[in-house]
Amino acid sequence: MNMRRFPRGGLIGAALVRLTGWLLAGLVIASAHETDNFCLPLDSELADLGDYLEAAHTIALEEAVAEINARIERALRIKSETGRARRLVALHDPQTLAETFRWRFSHPLVEDSQLERALRGRWAREAYAGREASHQDFGLHFSAYAPLDPRRWTTLTQSRTIKACGVYFGTDKLVHFHRLGLAYYCRYRALIKTGLSEVAAYQQVLEKYSRDGFLSEEALFGTFSTGVYSNADLAVNHIGFKFFLNLTEKVVLNGREQEPLVVRCGVFWRINRRVHLRSGWFAVFVSDHWNEALNPSRYQPSLRAGIRRALQNRAREIVQFYTRKDGRPEDPDYYDDLARELATYHGEPYGHSGQFEDLMTIGNTCIPALRGAERGRAE
Repeated sequence: MNMRRFPRGGLIGAALVRLTGWLLAGLVIASAHETDNFCLPLDSELADLGDYLEAAHTIALEEAVAEINARIERALRIKSETGRARRLVALHDPQTLAETFRWRFSHPLVEDSQLERALRGRWAREAYAGREASHQDFGLHFSAYAPLDPRRWTTLTQSRTIKACGVYFGTDKLVHFHRLGLAYYCRYRALIKTGLSEVAAYQQVLEKYSRDGFLSEEALFGTFSTGVYSNADLAVNHIGFKFFLNLTEKVVLNGREQEPLVVRCGVFWRINRRVHLRSGWFAVFVSDHWNEALNPSRYQPSLRAGIRRALQNRAREIVQFYTRKDGRPEDPDYYDDLARELATYHGEPYGHSGQFEDLMTIGNTCIPALRGAERGRAE
């Protein structure tokens, strides 16, 4: 920016405006938090929280259905036929169920931090004895920012990594799954009511939350606040949308049709019989799309050198983790091909940046650095 365009005192005003922007960005929600899924522990085991998350979502569904059904019972006692019918229409609206379910979880400002506190509590230590319930390593992002960049300090509160259903991801992804998934769903339904087709309505939703809107990944939720365009965040937003759609409709997940999670039984709602503890119903929503090491982010040019250097410096540990502990091949093409595969959700677009030349993967960054270091030692 040409500083000569500012009048006297303009530099101070511009700095205040920028500072206000950073403060606002920090307050938005964990949607602007980052996570490091590259640097994970070799000397300890992360517990798989799949059963825990399935139980939490099963209980939330049961409570949401019970709450709506209680409201329906009260509505049936309304003497006015018109008033009773109007109330029942509202309670039979799938969006009412979706919003009631969403609020079984914490406010999005604190949802991930509350989960992290719970996972560091006594019950987690006892339930997952000898294993870590979550892990945090903020060195990757902290080292990439310039020392005076205010965004550097937000990395000290970045989301922790957990493992669920065999996938490693940040706790922030659950905020995206719940909060942004619902936002997508509500916006989608509103657009359909204006007469748009399902395809056109969802395309507008994607554009709003990926690139065009103020609260988009290209703006406040990502690039502006952190310098990171998180493809994984957008993928989870999309999967969260499909979850809320799946509350009352059939959806296709991972190429397979899934029956609704909740169905009507006369005037009441009931949980579908397939949804119960230890049935594995929640696992279908979790995939490698959630993992920012396998579905990597696009960084602003000013951050790329720092991120690349950090990945190269820790290449041995990163490659060892994903090959020895996660059981993946030490083949660069595997990770580059996987990143391209994860750029859509089984063929469905979700707002991926599409700029593969800017993405740093285990295949094009970590494995070459590791092999280069090994050649250097051999020589």
